[in-house]
Amino acid sequence: MNLSDIYEIDAHKEVSVYLAKQAYKLLHLPLHSLSREDINSKYKALLREHNLITASNRVRQHELHQAFKVTFSRVFLKYHESELNEEDEYNWLKVLTRNMKRHVHPFRHLLFLYFLKLDIEELVVLTKDIGAFGKGPFPCLNKAASHYQQLIIQKVEVTRDYKSKNLIGTFTCSCGFIYARKHTTDMFEIGRVKAFGEVWIKKLEALEKEEWSIRAMAKILGVDSKTIKRYLNGNVELKLVESPEYDLDKLGQYKQELLKEIKQNPNLSRTTLRKKFAKQYMYLYHYDRCYLESVLPKVQLRDNPTTSVDWSKRDQQYVQQIKMLYQQLLREEEPIRITTSKIGKRLGILANLEQRLDKLSKTKQLLNEITESGQEFQLRRCYKVIDNLLENGEPIILWKVQRIAAVKSHHFQEIKPLLERYLETKQEVRNGE
Repeated sequence: MNLSDIYEIDAHKEVSVYLAKQAYKLLHLPLHSLSREDINSKYKALLREHNLITASNRVRQHELHQAFKVTFSRVFLKYHESELNEEDEYNWLKVLTRNMKRHVHPFRHLLFLYFLKLDIEELVVLTKDIGAFGKGPFPCLNKAASHYQQLIIQKVEVTRDYKSKNLIGTFTCSCGFIYARKHTTDMFEIGRVKAFGEVWIKKLEALEKEEWSIRAMAKILGVDSKTIKRYLNGNVELKLVESPEYDLDKLGQYKQELLKEIKQNPNLSRTTLRKKFAKQYMYLYHYDRCYLESVLPKVQLRDNPTTSVDWSKRDQQYVQQIKMLYQQLLREEEPIRITTSKIGKRLGILANLEQRLDKLSKTKQLLNEITESGQEFQLRRCYKVIDNLLENGEPIILWKVQRIAAVKSHHFQEIKPLLERYLETKQEVRNGE
């Protein structure tokens, strides 16, 4: 080994310290509970975050090797007897990420964790990979259907956008409605409608016969006015094809540009923003009006407003809607943190919850009662795990509760006394019975 190699190895002191600490933790963690399949699934979830999983759920080996070699030099890997030959189908990195029956030395697992920027304690509690879009079922987002937002779509077709390389999921409902979205977006957000379907078309025809306005029909059916006009003008292809396409990347870019301006100049009026950012404003108005309304400044009322809102009546309506949604969220199989933002987005009232809450006293009180802090959400997840284990007659081991609930170690230590107290109460009730 020459002098330059020694200097290069010495430059990796930070890595060496990390590996030493992780090796110590490795000896004290209950890793025997994790199967090889469990660990591989967790690795896959982490690689997905680094965009190293294909649409067909395979590891992008070439890109992984290139990124790995940027993290660790050839000299460092050679010194630790962990060199990589990408041409070798059985090199240790490929074996590690392919769930083969071959074994990989624990030290190399630690190298891999360093590459993923993960502590081994976090690996234990990490949720296993459930795919880019989750296990499903998924919601139908056809506003014309009676099952709107219900989780009834069982499968998702995953493809990769040839330009951005992002994973795209296509969801097809039995009502004929087909939509697509990125894997990074909310499950209740449509990226692009691919087909409206017969149910949507019949609803539009019924509204037309009842002589609803174009704007009202567009709002009811969840599209823009141009789509309605296109159908009413005899564009028969609309029944089979899709709504006007729009670029998700452009949508995100325009959101950032507008939001940056609003933060830098909070006193600008809506009219000024619309003139200054005409392109961005109109694009968001057509394709994500809910978001646009949520970030725009308050409307500057005229001296003699012609209309007024009955805030007391609206307050009552919001309370009823929120109570219903709250019960739905609690019944979700995968726990969802209950926040004002989540509730506002689901109900389409986020702007009022953020800007008019002082006029909605009962709504404000209800939100204070039901919204969760991060710790409260962690507790609810853990309580649910404990309840399920008790119901199934399984022993309650707290590290197992932590792993299933996917709570990081430093957070789990904070809530551990509360969980012990909850468990004691549960056992006392069961003994009393």
